[in-house]
Amino acid sequence: MSKLNSERLNSFGTASIPKLVLQFSVPAIISMLVNALYNIVDRFFVGQGVGSLGIAGITLCFPICLFIMAMSMMIGVGGNTIFAIRLGQKKYIQASIILNNSFSLLILMALTTFALGEIFMEPLLKLFGASEQTLPVASSYMRILLCGAVFQTIAPGMNHFIRSMGHPKTAMFREVIGAVSNIILDWLFIMKFHWGIEGAAWATICSQLIASALITQFFVKKGTPIRIRWRHMKLRFAYVRKIIILGIPPSLMQLCNSLMNAILAWSLTTYGNISLHDTGVLSGGDMAISAFGIVNSIASFVLLPLLGFVHGTQPIIGYNYGARLNSRVKGTLKFTFIYAFGFMIVAWAIMMWQAEALVAPFAPGDLKLQETAAWAMRLFGAAFFMIPLGLVSGSFFQGTGKALRSMFLNGCRQVILLIPFLLILPRFLELKGVFLAQPISDVGAALIGLAMLLHELKKLK
Repeated sequence: MSKLNSERLNSFGTASIPKLVLQFSVPAIISMLVNALYNIVDRFFVGQGVGSLGIAGITLCFPICLFIMAMSMMIGVGGNTIFAIRLGQKKYIQASIILNNSFSLLILMALTTFALGEIFMEPLLKLFGASEQTLPVASSYMRILLCGAVFQTIAPGMNHFIRSMGHPKTAMFREVIGAVSNIILDWLFIMKFHWGIEGAAWATICSQLIASALITQFFVKKGTPIRIRWRHMKLRFAYVRKIIILGIPPSLMQLCNSLMNAILAWSLTTYGNISLHDTGVLSGGDMAISAFGIVNSIASFVLLPLLGFVHGTQPIIGYNYGARLNSRVKGTLKFTFIYAFGFMIVAWAIMMWQAEALVAPFAPGDLKLQETAAWAMRLFGAAFFMIPLGLVSGSFFQGTGKALRSMFLNGCRQVILLIPFLLILPRFLELKGVFLAQPISDVGAALIGLAMLLHELKKLK
């Protein structure tokens, strides 16, 4: 454990904040960009090789996929929050137990998700708004993904710990290899082997297997200061409780995303059938779901790099908070805000200005779907430039171990504000109200987050 008392970790409390933030955030941003690129390329290949029905099927599965991601995030981020603080306190035995208990919990969560998913998959898809056309496509895709649930939790969950041990580039390369593998396999299975929607699912599973193997290999090799050890993998209630409590706030965003996407899918089906006519092969509801699938892929390409940047600063905030270097905590926050806002304003302007060009490759030859998706993007992303306020504020509370406040902020954007708007606005504005619910919630969550953060910083001396 003495190896951890190294220049790499000590730099958390001594190095230049801009240099340190960029050192840890740039690899995370690249990882997220590659994953965001995967989301776009995946939809692109499905649109080209399967058609709009395939995009609708994948979009219907999105709430279940987000639930699996939430389980991984709850354990990965929750465990890593305590892990980073214990490293700052130089309590290395406790850090090892936390890491290994997190690994065990990730496997347990994956097995539980697989069992529940197999039992309730089709009823859930029907509840989300699957039609007779889209249900077989969505079921085929989701059934294959559930078989690889373990790989979907281990890879993203354990990568947080690699960053906290001072190896952000190592974490980045493992994520990039997994995402690039997914893109290559998508092209091979869908475009060359013509496996259709099943090809997209198998490409995802195989690439996540590759990423999980690489990440696990990091934690078993001799050069790693804190490794996976059988004697520390036995679950200890005190640590499990802390991991879950601190992991709920960031995972709440994904859980709420899952719930929100379920309500959204139902709303798109219901009000799409009312608002959209003359859609050709697809019903109005399926057309609306396909349009949202395209918009969501492009929005992910904008939001995931921002999320990577913010996540890259969490080990720095956690370490300096644990070491009581509060001026460095504030400096890290200030730097994070400046860069996050600059990025989002540029990305938002491009989305508003070039919506038609961005959606066209996902629906070749389907002018009605292109028109609907471009219209939906301008509504859905109208307030994207406000997101950094709420996101950075929530990340601060997460990094400093204030679980309830972080949970509240993460819940504001996707539950406390969004779901009521999602249920109320469409009653008056129909499909337009479905897409306008998100920007209104973004503004509200940003203002609440800023107020809470400013209040907390006044007490941080």
